[in-house]
Amino acid sequence: MSDAGEEITDIEQGGGGEDGGEFTETEYENLGDRLQSSCCGICIGLLLFFGAFPLLYWNEGRAVERYEALNEAEAQVTTVFDPWDVDTANEGKLVHFSVNITNGDNNNNDSNNGGLTDPIFGIAAPNALQLHRHAEMYQWVEDKTTRTTKTYGGGKKKTTTYSYSNEWKDYLINSYNFKNQNGGQYQNPSTMEFTSETFTADKIMIGAFQLPQQLINRINWDEDLDVTLENITNEELRGRAESYDGGYYFGYDSNSNNNNNDVYNNDTTTAVSTSSSSSFGGGAQVGDQRVSFRETPPSIITIVGVQSGGTLGAFVSETGEGGDVLLFKQGNLTSVEMFDAAEEENKFATWLIRLAGFAIMTFGLYLVFRPIEVFADIIPFVGSIIGCGLIFMAVLISSILSLVTISIAWLVARPEIGAIVLCVSLAVVGLCALGVKKFGKKKNEDDDDFIAAVGGKVVEAPSTAAANVVPTVMAVNEPPTVYALPEGQVFASAPQQQPYAYVGSAPQQQPTVTVSAQPYVPKY
Repeated sequence: MSDAGEEITDIEQGGGGEDGGEFTETEYENLGDRLQSSCCGICIGLLLFFGAFPLLYWNEGRAVERYEALNEAEAQVTTVFDPWDVDTANEGKLVHFSVNITNGDNNNNDSNNGGLTDPIFGIAAPNALQLHRHAEMYQWVEDKTTRTTKTYGGGKKKTTTYSYSNEWKDYLINSYNFKNQNGGQYQNPSTMEFTSETFTADKIMIGAFQLPQQLINRINWDEDLDVTLENITNEELRGRAESYDGGYYFGYDSNSNNNNNDVYNNDTTTAVSTSSSSSFGGGAQVGDQRVSFRETPPSIITIVGVQSGGTLGAFVSETGEGGDVLLFKQGNLTSVEMFDAAEEENKFATWLIRLAGFAIMTFGLYLVFRPIEVFADIIPFVGSIIGCGLIFMAVLISSILSLVTISIAWLVARPEIGAIVLCVSLAVVGLCALGVKKFGKKKNEDDDDFIAAVGGKVVEAPSTAAANVVPTVMAVNEPPTVYALPEGQVFASAPQQQPYAYVGSAPQQQPTVTVSAQPYVPKY
């Protein structure tokens, strides 16, 4: 074990090879360092604990405001049956309609006009709303797994294993940040020749209206676009590409002008030791790329928004609270279905934030209690048991406080609902208190059972016995009678007829006592 403030690190390195290897790092932390770290965690825990209260309170108010805004909008919505004609009578009104969503860059859906084209490959999708290029590169990937064990004396042993393998990734991995370079083997190219990109039509139409810009990112029904080598208009790319699973495969060539020879390592002028001679046909190599395409075709959509000229905008409630109401979904849906779906989304968001607030409060409390667990880790299994108890306490306290906070928020927003929630919360608190009380009573009964088990008899002490008493201890040859008195000390006194053992103090008037030569020994 290291001295206070020191950290011992052991390093083990496994074999390399094309399939990758492992690199293990072991760190030891002593009790002093752990206590210091856990005490610092108290400040963070208090911030999280107290920060959870405003989060929970705000969330309930947000949920009510959103609910009221949706109800207000639903009461004003008007269904438009001919969205191909802009009716000026609906200007400024909240409208609902279902219609085909199309690429407005085409004139009357003429595939020879407009459309989307990938500027690098020349792949065309004339009627698509969006064209997606998806590019991946075969790279070295570092995976990290950590295992922590406790040691006697309150220390901690953390073993981190770094493993390396080759995987297809659609983003560039900087191998310079790897924990182990393995003599320069685990190196990735510093750039990707082809990257993923999405091309969107300049104008997307929904009937006679243009789709609002803020709804474009909600177009999510794309599908595969099968392409062939003949679809590539760039002759140089066509000569390098190979057909692969409906897309294209490009072998990495460290000597090609189309690839950046720099790699992520300590010497950025060193090239990756692969070449196109061992590309797709002989198995994937680091730096190889594959490219596929997807398109978003026209479809039927349903929208709810405020008519504003040739487009639609968001509805805002009279109070300005509850957020914007601009609903958009794929499919032919009624206005009732649209608002029902919006209310379900509001419920989901409300519960998600509730759980987040509860988790933040629980974690904050645990950080406050954690120094107790760390100190108890002097004996590892004791610390683990106490840690479980602390987690249980944190969960219990957070549950009660979260319920009370939510109740208060509803009491302010909706008193009739808040009163019910508050009563339920108080009932839960009462049940918890009753359980604690019963547990304490059961413990006292167990103590009484133990006294009776050693041969005594439990009787209620006279009310006058507690006053003016003189402590006396005597040995008797008969089983004693046990008086349960409030003082908490045990005295044995034996009258002529019946011996007694007092829990508390003996009466002032002492009877005649005969002390036996051999004291009574209780049989346990």
